[in-house]
Amino acid sequence: MVLSKRKIYLAFSGFWILFLLVNINHIACKNPHDYEPQFDSLYPPPVPPQLISPVNDTVIVYYEPYPHDIVLEWNPIVEAEYYQLQIVNDSTQFLEAPVIKIESTSMVNTLIHKGFYYWHVRAYNHEWTWFTDWSETWHFYTWYCPNM
Repeated sequence: MVLSKRKIYLAFSGFWILFLLVNINHIACKNPHDYEPQFDSLYPPPVPPQLISPVNDTVIVYYEPYPHDIVLEWNPIVEAEYYQLQIVNDSTQFLEAPVIKIESTSMVNTLIHKGFYYWHVRAYNHEWTWFTDWSETWHFYTWYCPNM
C-alpha cells in the first residue's frame, strides 16, 4: 500500500483503486461540540395566503340535489411553488384531515352533502425554511332547498 497526504492506493486483485481523501491537516473542527453550521441559505417564509372566496361565514343555497362544485380561491404568494389546502366539516378535525397539494391559487371542490365546511391554505417554496403559516380558517354553510 502506498500512502500520501491526499491519496491512498489500495491493491485489490491486481488492480489499483484510487481514493481521494480530504487532507487531514485541514479539518477545521477537532471537537464535534465545536461545530458551527455555515450560513443557512434558506429564507423565512412570507405571510400566509389571504382567502378570497367563498367569503367567510357565507350560506350557499342550492336548488338542485348534491353533488355541487364550489371554487375555493386565495391570493397568490410570490414565488410559491405550490399550496396545501385542507377542507373539513368540523373545525377540530384539521389535525387528521388530508392535505391537498395544489399548484394554482384556486381549487374546485365537490360538495356531497349540506353542512358546514372549514378550510385553510398554506404555501411552499424550497428556498423557505418551512411552509407559510396556515391562512386564517374560513367557513361556509351549504343548504339544499328544493322548493324555492
